[in-house]
Amino acid sequence: MDNWYNEACFYHFFTFGVCNAPFYNSYTLNEYRINEVEKWIPHIKDMKCNSVLFSPIFESKSHGYDTSDYYKIDSRLGDNESFKNLVNVMHQNNLKVVLDGVFNHCGRDFFAFQDLLKNKEKSKYCSWFSNLNFNNSNNLKDPFTYDTWAGYTELPKFNLENAELKNYLFDAVKYWIAYFDIDGLRLDAAECLDLKFIEELRVFCEKEKFDFWLMGEIVNKDYRDVCDTNKLHSATNYEIFKGIYSSHNEQNLFEIAYSLDRQFNIDKGIYNYFSLYNFVDNHDQDRLATLVNNCYYLYTIYILLFTIPGIPSIYYGSEWGIKGRKGINLDKEIRPYIDINNITKVEENLESVIKKVSTIRNKTLALKQGSYQEVSLEYHKPFIFKREIKNQIVYVIINPNENDYDININTEIDTFYDELNNEYYNKEDLKSLNVNKYWARILVSK
Repeated sequence: MDNWYNEACFYHFFTFGVCNAPFYNSYTLNEYRINEVEKWIPHIKDMKCNSVLFSPIFESKSHGYDTSDYYKIDSRLGDNESFKNLVNVMHQNNLKVVLDGVFNHCGRDFFAFQDLLKNKEKSKYCSWFSNLNFNNSNNLKDPFTYDTWAGYTELPKFNLENAELKNYLFDAVKYWIAYFDIDGLRLDAAECLDLKFIEELRVFCEKEKFDFWLMGEIVNKDYRDVCDTNKLHSATNYEIFKGIYSSHNEQNLFEIAYSLDRQFNIDKGIYNYFSLYNFVDNHDQDRLATLVNNCYYLYTIYILLFTIPGIPSIYYGSEWGIKGRKGINLDKEIRPYIDINNITKVEENLESVIKKVSTIRNKTLALKQGSYQEVSLEYHKPFIFKREIKNQIVYVIINPNENDYDININTEIDTFYDELNNEYYNKEDLKSLNVNKYWARILVSK
């Protein structure tokens, strides 16, 4: 039996943003903002998504990745019971729930680090932190130094070889599964995690819930290093993220075609044995509508996202073409509050196109599990690739150019249906098929 994540399609929230929470935490619960998410459930289902990723959600001081309590939903959002109720409602709507797990580091308000500040060398938690050194001080005037994430002193790095710490973190995961009934975790900064920790976490999680899914945030590492039958199930596909928008901007689809062939070629693809998590923007990157040079590219980019191998993900609000640049006003441009009942749609037709291509993927086995093979690629002409499984063949033709083009596909299959444009074709028609500018065709064998 296939596990749910093999056919997953994600809707991704930056939780503090969508719930309109303040940036800094007073650690006082005064509003159940997490209830805001429930209003989005009809829309998520309408987009044909079956899974939701919350980034992040546990108690922290500021942006969420400086965790201060691994057993408590952030006070700016609600309490544990309110989130448990939300997960229950999502499960009733056949939506899987995945949370961010920050295991590489913590925030300075985490109890073990606070004990370290108080008791220094006498703290029983000294061994919980990586490369702790009491012979120096740091820029925050701590009487010691320690490893951090990316040089941020506010994010002290854990020593994941410490058995007591590891048991603490695993017990937290056990609690999340038992109490909230979550379905998976995105491991923040996964490329920094010890492989032994990842392997042990995989075994632990599957004992708690047999179909529990683990996905890692990987930016600058070969995904094979962390994905395997005994490691992570999936990883963030940053190579495809970059290639999709930049190849459109440069009007050079050779870039994305090269990556797709390298990753998923039917004979030699290096990532053929696991499903990568594909995205076109997220809570750490500029919004797609800001990244592209031409708004028409949004349409062919999303069609690509839902037809290439892997797990597609929609970042909340981008289906309406909203813009946002990273680093502005505490990243609020890319992590905004959006009132689901009062949407400003920058691109009026984008939502309906994404919904349509998502529906096509859901009902087309070859797009979810089929092999990948490049068919045709020429400068400033449509890019054609083929997905195939059992007796089903799908041709995807992407034309992000400013001109219409005729294409030529040689096939032995007699009849195809264009799922995007609602037209039937026979194999002779495909030898001179027109593809409109800034548009695509998805031809499914019948």
